[in-house]
Amino acid sequence: MQIAQLHSEWRPDMYHAVQKYDLKQFKALLKDKEKPILIAESAQGEVLGYAMCAVKRVRGIPVMVERDFLWVDDLCVDENARGQGIGELLMEAVTSLARERGIEKIELNVVERNEGARKFYERLGYVTQRRGMEIWI
Repeated sequence: MQIAQLHSEWRPDMYHAVQKYDLKQFKALLKDKEKPILIAESAQGEVLGYAMCAVKRVRGIPVMVERDFLWVDDLCVDENARGQGIGELLMEAVTSLARERGIEKIELNVVERNEGARKFYERLGYVTQRRGMEIWI
């Protein structure tokens, strides 16, 4: 909900501050080997953050090189646990997961307005691949 709240504050024209998945959808995600979820926990078992990923496969598009990549759909660290290196640990785990699966590239999106997230990913070596643009008419 924290990530949904931020997105809805920044882009109320695009996002609602609602839970992304219901319990049934979440349970299905947990079983999907192509959509791994990495969890950071405290020693007491409290969830401190998560990374929701998906293996993406580019196939059958003549102008595109066939390839696989690991897509980071969501990365969220609980607001009470930020600044403790948890996001970095999660992204290290994402990188390890990609390597284990023989995937050589990780991709993700960052909301342009989220300067903290952009700087975080840049610090980890991520570079801008493309920029989405829009105009209201």
